[in-house]
Amino acid sequence: MKYLIIDGYNAISKIKEFDAKKDVSLEASRLSFIKALVDFGQRNGLFDKVVIVFDGKSESLELSREIYGDIEVLFSNKDRDADKVIVDILKISSEKNKITVASDDNFIKNHARAFGCGIMSVKGLEDLIILKKKASRSKIIEKDIGNKDQDAITNELKKYWGVK
Repeated sequence: MKYLIIDGYNAISKIKEFDAKKDVSLEASRLSFIKALVDFGQRNGLFDKVVIVFDGKSESLELSREIYGDIEVLFSNKDRDADKVIVDILKISSEKNKITVASDDNFIKNHARAFGCGIMSVKGLEDLIILKKKASRSKIIEKDIGNKDQDAITNELKKYWGVK
């Protein structure tokens, strides 16, 4: 399987669109980022699964996990930060799967290299998300049904709504 593992707060803090939402709340920023990635995941076939790892404050020894479609969100606990969680995932999964890690954190990037994983900068992630958004928008704009079809649709709607 092809995985994209994202260093969550590292990405949010470097992408202006999401960093600006931290003024509202950290949760608003995080949810906006997750939504953008869910939308991205629905529009592309680049990765089978996307995993976002955030630092958490849970007292539990277990990771907190949330699922949004094909997006899995993990929150570390107070004893293990997100960086260590990502490294643990790489240790366990890198031999069986093709993994790309999105982060600008040198600790994460060095470990990704050591485990033979691909590395994507946060700027690369941002470009990928935004390019996919632009591509999906442009497909809608490019479709032109022509004047004859537009007139036919307009006339049908006028009949339906009782407008002359």
